Formats: sequence, C-alpha cells, structure tokens
Amino acid sequence: MKKVILGSIMFLAGVISIAMVLAGSMANEWTINGRFSALWNIQQYGLMPGVYIFGGIAVIGLVLAIWGLLDKKN
Repeated sequence: MKKVILGSIMFLAGVISIAMVLAGSMANEWTINGRFSALWNIQQYGLMPGVYIFGGIAVIGLVLAIWGLLDKKN
C-alpha cells in the first residue's frame, strides 16, 4: 500500500510540475517570432531538461503505483 501512495504522489507531482512549466511558458507571450508552439517556447526559455526530469518523475511514479497494486505480498 505504501508503494501505491508514494507512486501516486510522485505521478501527481510530475504531472503538476509539467503543467506549471507549460502554463508558465505561455503566460508571458503567446507568440515568439510568429510561432504558437508551447514546446518551442519552453525550448527558448531553456526548460526542456526540467520537462524531461518532471516527465521521468511522473513515469517512475506511475510504474511504482502499478507495481504496488500488482504486488501479491499481502
């Protein structure tokens, strides 16, 4: 049960972090040099390594939560 809770919290933290980076990158300007892509704006701000790290945290959390659900150790 502890794995499920930890995994769920990690997944939620990763998803919320990615959402905050996406929202923050689009808050200042909707276009940079006529482009409307959120990922392009994130690249221009240099935040892609952060997005990758937060995505990794979300994936690890999801795997950990599923592993906790499927664990037959009870």
